[in-house]
Amino acid sequence: MELVKKYSLVLIILLSVVLRFWQLNSNPPGLTWDEASIGVNAYDISQTGRDEYGNFLPDNLKSFGDWKPAAYIYLTVPFVALFGLNEWAVRLPSAILGVALVWLIFSLVKELLQNKTLGLLASFTLAISPWHLQFSRAAFEANAALTMNVLGAYLFLKGLKSRKLLIFSALIFGLSLFTYQASRLFVPLFILLLVITSYRQIRWRSLMPAAVVITVFLLLLMVTLFSGQATRLKTFNFFAYQRSQNEIQKLSLESKLPANSAQFQILYGEWWSYARGLVERYSIYFSPSTLFVKGTLEERHRIPDLGFFYYYSALLIPLGIFHLLKNQKGVGLIFGWLLIAPLPAVLSRDLISILRALNMVVPYVILEAAGLYYLLTLINRLRVSWRSLVYGVVIVVMLSNFIIYLDRYFVHAPVEYSNYWLYGYKQTFEQVYKIQNNYPKIIVTDVYGQPYIYYLFYNPDRLNFQGQYNLDQFGSDVGTVKKIGKIEFRHLYWPADRNLKNTLFVGSPDELPDKDIVPFKEFNILNRVKFLNGEEVFKLVERGDG
Repeated sequence: MELVKKYSLVLIILLSVVLRFWQLNSNPPGLTWDEASIGVNAYDISQTGRDEYGNFLPDNLKSFGDWKPAAYIYLTVPFVALFGLNEWAVRLPSAILGVALVWLIFSLVKELLQNKTLGLLASFTLAISPWHLQFSRAAFEANAALTMNVLGAYLFLKGLKSRKLLIFSALIFGLSLFTYQASRLFVPLFILLLVITSYRQIRWRSLMPAAVVITVFLLLLMVTLFSGQATRLKTFNFFAYQRSQNEIQKLSLESKLPANSAQFQILYGEWWSYARGLVERYSIYFSPSTLFVKGTLEERHRIPDLGFFYYYSALLIPLGIFHLLKNQKGVGLIFGWLLIAPLPAVLSRDLISILRALNMVVPYVILEAAGLYYLLTLINRLRVSWRSLVYGVVIVVMLSNFIIYLDRYFVHAPVEYSNYWLYGYKQTFEQVYKIQNNYPKIIVTDVYGQPYIYYLFYNPDRLNFQGQYNLDQFGSDVGTVKKIGKIEFRHLYWPADRNLKNTLFVGSPDELPDKDIVPFKEFNILNRVKFLNGEEVFKLVERGDG
């Protein structure tokens, strides 16, 4: 038992490694658009120093026209250079950073709350956290930024005693700004929170070099934002979407007030719609139903039958709040962190985004760990005859929840949600690559979005096309690539396309219906690619010269 206590952090980290690396190449079952884009650009940079469009060492990646911050791509470069371009190499940096955060949260809590046991419990809680596991098992820039933010906070707290560490803290926070879009709102607020909650300990003169460093990063960020590379931010801005004219007219008729009148604007103006929307969105991230039962609306990030946390967390988090409020130390930073963390998600277009709110996972985990610590303290006060029984109940409840999660995540989620993870692109384009020389023309459907990036990802000859294609972009949303070499990416219209001879068609079941293919000898179905739930996703059909 003493050996377990001595090496408890090592055991926790080993557990986090197993949970984050097991089946990393196959679960999640497919690559997202962004993962494929990260991989292709990282590989191109590793080989030529240029991104997919031929730009030399860019600080923002054009990608689909969404101008991704480039830091995560550069983190991925050595991994694809070493292991080749595959799912494992693209996801490995995120998994490593996820494990690193398990150690970092121990160090942060130990420094902030001066309690090693609570730090170990926080480390364990994060190691098995469904929310954190979801995003540290795939190539999400948000996960990298989260680890940087926690490292920045830890270095800041340590830096209150050492000026050099404050400079490193500023450098890490600056890097986070160029890692994920949400950091561009969260990091400045978080730094302000750190300063406010530590103002009594700050030696203001020693803070100046770090302030200069972060100011330089913020100025560089401003240059980026005003250079035309912030179109995606405009698209995902909550305030860019107003009520429909039908809704305004309905309110005007019901109230018998002209829509342009001052009274109407006071009672029903856009400000009211925005205020109500913001309150609704913000409250979602503190809703017990969302946190412990329903989870997210985003199918890709759902775990069947579970929320963001385990069921028992619904008891531990309130206990943790009570315990920390009673002891007060570190409360300002933890609760302030929890309050500002959802803002990037709240101010975005989507009603709920647990990805953009990922910074919440750390304060929630600390609260949960504090609740577990307090619960164990209460149990230790019981009579010896009761203590073992209650410990047994706690272990059974936590272990059963954990086993249910493992079953839902590793067994059911890949099957139920493989379509949302775009399963099938790999199987399709690996076959297309093998037979593409047999056809002068190939048409691939774009009904599932961005097929070109998967063609490049699974094409060993991808460098032949670097900088050789154009992105068609309309407005401020993402664009598409319509053609690479002899391959067209577009919707299939079978009544017309069926007349194209010597062509390979890759389409959805709706675009290539069996009734219009099977009875005709000029067509040959080469393969049917299916989701893991058995539903057909792609059909490969060839037409000869007949």
